[in-house]
Amino acid sequence: VPPLLADEDAILVEPCAVAIHAAWRRPPQPGERVLVLGCGTIGFLLIQVLRILQPACEVYAVAEFPWQAELAAACGAHQVFLARDDGYARVARLTGATVHQGRGRNRMLLGGLDVVYDVVGAAATLHNALRWTRARGTVVLVGVNLHRMALDLTPVWYQEVDLLGVVGHDVVTWQSQSLSTFELAMRWMQEGKLDTSSLLTHRFPLDAYRQAFSVAVEKD
Repeated sequence: VPPLLADEDAILVEPCAVAIHAAWRRPPQPGERVLVLGCGTIGFLLIQVLRILQPACEVYAVAEFPWQAELAAACGAHQVFLARDDGYARVARLTGATVHQGRGRNRMLLGGLDVVYDVVGAAATLHNALRWTRARGTVVLVGVNLHRMALDLTPVWYQEVDLLGVVGHDVVTWQSQSLSTFELAMRWMQEGKLDTSSLLTHRFPLDAYRQAFSVAVEKD
């Protein structure tokens, strides 16, 4: 860790490195509409990374709690909606897509987002991400789910949606330099491109570790 990088920034280098790797798996292009599905630490950082990587794209986000939505907007998301909202209707309004009702409660968009970064990785979020993405768009699976899932993958073959996986960190090329995503995260922090100040919300002494874990788990 460079001497000029504060400890408060250094503790977030690893999730920053993950967010950078996720963005590099499918970098947004000018004018594209991209969605960060899930607003935890990596989600907040990914929003910032996408804005750095491609300032000319539209970044949207889905949050679970109102405070997360406010923070996602502060991180640079152009629009944010909550997980309890009708995501199909919201994405349709954002992109001009049309919602089609299938059998039972199954729905599908014709049109939709260019890229969805699923930072949750649960069956429900991946199901929606595949259906909110336009034909031949891309879903980047950032979140990790360690359980088997029963999932309808119809959009992968019927809409030819690309499904890309992400794990850990990487070496990327930035401004003609080959850099570890850890190195790039620390560089962007020192240059003021990545702002982590709002992500450190609580401090606990070591003997209050039970309370610390409780606060971390109960994010509301």
